[in-house]
Amino acid sequence: MSLEKYPGFLLNFSESEMAGEIKHSYLFKSFRLNVSERRLLRDNSPVSLTPKAFDVLAMLVEQNGHLVEKDELLKHVWADSFVEEANIARIIHTLRRTLGEDENGNKFIETVATKGYRFVAEVTEDRGTAEQPANKLENLPAVEVDFPDTIDIDEDVKTDAQIPLVTLPVESKPRTRVVLFSVGFLTAVSLILLLSFNFRFGSAPASGAVKSIAVLPLKPLAAENRDLGYELGIADSLIFKLGSAKGIIVRTLNATSQYADAGQDPIAAGREQKVDYVLASNYQIADGKIRITSQLINVQSGQVEGTFKVDQANTAIFTVQDAVAANIGEPLLKKLNRQSSDPAEKRYTPNEEAYRLYLQGAALSGSKRNAEKIRKAIGFFEQAIAIDPNFALAYAELGSAHNFFAFKGEGRDATDGYIKGKAALEKALAIDETLAEAHSHLGVLKSNYEWDFAGSEREHKRAVELDPNSSAAHCFYGLLLGTIGKSDEAIAEMKTAIDLDPADAGTRHSYGWVLFQSRRYDEAIAEELRVIEMDPTLIMANNVLMNSYDQKGDDDKYFEYYVRLQTLRGKDPDEINLLQTIYAQSGRRGVSQRHFEQAKEDERNGKPKYDRLANLSMEFGQNEEAITYLEKAVDENKFTLITLKVNPRYDQLRSNPRFDALMARIGLK
Repeated sequence: MSLEKYPGFLLNFSESEMAGEIKHSYLFKSFRLNVSERRLLRDNSPVSLTPKAFDVLAMLVEQNGHLVEKDELLKHVWADSFVEEANIARIIHTLRRTLGEDENGNKFIETVATKGYRFVAEVTEDRGTAEQPANKLENLPAVEVDFPDTIDIDEDVKTDAQIPLVTLPVESKPRTRVVLFSVGFLTAVSLILLLSFNFRFGSAPASGAVKSIAVLPLKPLAAENRDLGYELGIADSLIFKLGSAKGIIVRTLNATSQYADAGQDPIAAGREQKVDYVLASNYQIADGKIRITSQLINVQSGQVEGTFKVDQANTAIFTVQDAVAANIGEPLLKKLNRQSSDPAEKRYTPNEEAYRLYLQGAALSGSKRNAEKIRKAIGFFEQAIAIDPNFALAYAELGSAHNFFAFKGEGRDATDGYIKGKAALEKALAIDETLAEAHSHLGVLKSNYEWDFAGSEREHKRAVELDPNSSAAHCFYGLLLGTIGKSDEAIAEMKTAIDLDPADAGTRHSYGWVLFQSRRYDEAIAEELRVIEMDPTLIMANNVLMNSYDQKGDDDKYFEYYVRLQTLRGKDPDEINLLQTIYAQSGRRGVSQRHFEQAKEDERNGKPKYDRLANLSMEFGQNEEAITYLEKAVDENKFTLITLKVNPRYDQLRSNPRFDALMARIGLK
C-alpha cells in the first residue's frame, strides 16, 4: 500500500513535522481538534474517541461545509480493511452522541441522504510553528517510502515476510553527519514499518495468554429483513463455540444483548465490557440465503484483525448456527491460537418456533425490568413451553419472570408470583438438573420469599459450580452471602460478577449494596456514583447513596438523593417542591414528620406500609413501636426484611430482645 492511500491530514502531519511546523488545530464551538496529536478537547478537557471515529471526524472537519461522500470515507479511513457501509453510520452515530448539540440545539454533522455527510458547524484554524532544533539537518531531499500492498487479513502472517529496503538519496554533506542520520533514519523507518506491519495485521495472541472477547448481537444490513432469532441466536451459538476453548474468556449473551442497537460502536462496547477483542457481525437475507460477515476487532488498537464470512441457505436457524460455528467460530479460534474442545452444542429445544419465542421473551426480561415488559415476556415463555413442554430453559426464565411479581407485587400478585415462579423453576430442574439458571433463580426465591437461607445457599453454590462464568450466578450468590452476614465472601463474589460483566449497572449496584451492608460507606458511595454515571435512572443506586449519606450524618447529601428518588419514582412535582421548602425551614426532621403523618393516615385508611412505618418510628426514637411494625411486616411476608441482620438502619434495635426474636422468626438468628 502506498502513502497515497492515507488520509490527507495524516500526510500533512508527516510533512509538517519534517519541516518543523506544528500541524494546525481546528476550532469549533467549545471543541479543539488537534490532528497532529490526535486529540479532541472540549473546554480543554480531553474527549475519548476510537481511532476510526477520530479519523472520520478529522476528515469531516478538514472539509467543513463540503459534502464528504461515503465512498470517500471508506476509501481513506478504511483503506486497508473490508468494511460495510453500516460502519460509517455507526461511527457518525457515536460522533453525534459525543459532540452533542451546540447552544442553539443544532447538530454538528449533517446527513446528506444516500450521499454522505457534511460538517456544518463553523470551523476556524489555529496554526503555530515550532522552533528548529539546533542540530537538525536542513534541506533534506524527499524520501519516498513504498509500503507493501494490501494482504488479505484472513491469511496467516508468514514469519519470513520481507520488509522492503528503503534507499535514501542523500546529497553530499559532511560524511559522519550524513551517515549517522542515514542509519538513524533507516532504523526509524524500519521500526515504523515493523510496527505498522504488526499493528495492521494484528499478531495473534500468545497461546499461553488468556484473552477475553465480547460477541455482539448481529446487525441487519436491511432493517426490513430484521430477524431477532439470527441476531441473538447466532451470537449465542458463537459464544458457546468460543467458550468451549481453553484460554479465552467470553462474555455471556446476557452481558452483550444490550448492544443490539444498530448505531452501537463495537469498540465502545468492547471498552465497556473490558475485553481484548470484539466480534462484530452483520447479516443480510436475500434470495433465500443469509450472508453473515464477522470482524474481529482489537479493542485497544481499533484495528480489524480478521474478517470471516459465511453464505448459507436461509432454511432453519439451527442449520445456520451450525454453519456459522464451523465457518466463523473455528477460523476465529485459529486466529486467536485457541482450539475448540468440540463439545456438542446444548440445545434446549429442537423446535425452531419455540426457540424464537424464547428469544423474544429473553430480550424483554433481560432489559430494564418493569411490570409491562415482564408480563409480555411471560406470554412468550408460555407460548414456547406450549410448543415444547420439555423446554427447560424456557421454564427457568418463566420462573424468573414470575419471581419479579413475587418480590415487587402486593398481596395476591405477590402470592401468585411465588407459586407460579417456584412451580416453573422446579419443572425446569426436573427436566434438566444441570441448568444453572434454574438453580440461581430458585436460590433467590428461597431466600427472598421462603426465608430458607440454607436452602438458598445450596442452590447458589450449585449454580456457580455448574456455570462459573455466569455473572448473574455470582451476583445472586454474593447478595445472599451479604444478607446472612458473610461480608468478605459476599464482596469476593461480587467482584467476580463484575469481572465477568463489567458493563452491567445492576451488578455494580448490587456490589455497592453489599458494601453498604458491610458499613463501608465511602466505598459504597464511590461505587454507586459510578453506577449512576452508567444509568442515572437506576432507583436502587440512588437509594443506596441516600442511605450511605444518612449513615455518615450528611443530611444535605441525604436529602439531595432523597429528592432524586422521589423524582425517579414519579412523585408529584408540587409535593417535591413542598418537601424542599420544609427542608429549608425545618431540616430533615420536618420532612420526616410530614412523611410520618402521611404514613399514619394511610394506616388509618386501611392501607398500611408497615416497613415504612417502622423506619419512620426509628427516626423519632420510637423503637418499641418500630419493632411492633416490623412484626406486622413479617406477618405480611415482606421480602425487604431479609436485610434485618446486616442493614445498618436497624442497628439501634439490636440490643432489644424483641428484635432478636424477630430475626429468629425470619431465620436469621
